[in-house]
Amino acid sequence: MCRSSLQSNVISDSVKCYSKIHDYHFILVRDSDYIACNHKDKFFRRHCITAQILPKYDAVMFLDADIGVVNPKRKIEEFLSDEIDVVLYYRFYNWEIAAGSYIVKNTPYALEFLKEWADYESKLPKSFHGTDNGAIHLLLAEKIFTSSDVELEMCRKVYNISKWYDDLFTYEACIKNMFGSGTDFGKIRIMKKGTGWTRDCWLTSCQWHPETDFMLHGWKSGQLKETPVNKTRPNQMSRIQWYNPFLGPMDLLRCNPENTTWSYNLNLLGSKFEITNSLRKYEEEIAMMQAKSYARIVNLLEPNKNTTEKPK
Repeated sequence: MCRSSLQSNVISDSVKCYSKIHDYHFILVRDSDYIACNHKDKFFRRHCITAQILPKYDAVMFLDADIGVVNPKRKIEEFLSDEIDVVLYYRFYNWEIAAGSYIVKNTPYALEFLKEWADYESKLPKSFHGTDNGAIHLLLAEKIFTSSDVELEMCRKVYNISKWYDDLFTYEACIKNMFGSGTDFGKIRIMKKGTGWTRDCWLTSCQWHPETDFMLHGWKSGQLKETPVNKTRPNQMSRIQWYNPFLGPMDLLRCNPENTTWSYNLNLLGSKFEITNSLRKYEEEIAMMQAKSYARIVNLLEPNKNTTEKPK
């Protein structure tokens, strides 16, 4: 497991303990140790670093520094397939492909993919491009579809003129429309919303359930808040705060394959039905937002055109 940067002990220790339980090699990465990766943008640089580390292992799960483990009984192998070399996932709260966590196998294809992603820094448009998160969408589309694809070029035009988040999200909706409901594209898998290994903690006020959750995202050390004394409801909360699901600090000396019982704050251990139902309702809202965002393409590319004009 490859992790970028350093966060609070709660977050880091959950991943360290989990790694010891399953005999995974945990690596806390500092980009200053990898001088060969001289990308200016730290977000692109991290994928170069993963490519430097990958040849030493069968596979690497990259985790951003604000992702923690809540369910140590789940295994990374659940997300590996013989025919797939790169595993990504869609974020839950919108329609973008996550850049902060992925799984890559030690294959020439995956290594080349990481290098292409890192080097996309030099191909960014002079627009509001979203760094590596924006770039991954166009990179994937270019690898999966032909460069002469009309729809791909339309998405590229939106990306090139993006001025703010609304435009960036429209570009991502354009790419998502190309992918449709598919998940597997050759050696690349893009897991559907809610089926990956992590989701944002704030989506359910940090409530979780062992049958639905493995890791949670958004655990930034400076945003940790005191857990409510009463049980929370699985509804959306502020995106810039989170609650600690554990009752106390982890004793890393006790982390081993025979000890997968962690001490949880039961106020955050929710009902599977209520959590699933809440997420489902939010997913329906996001689907409508995605459709509206995609519909902005005409106004972005042809702002002076009369949209009420009937096609000839």
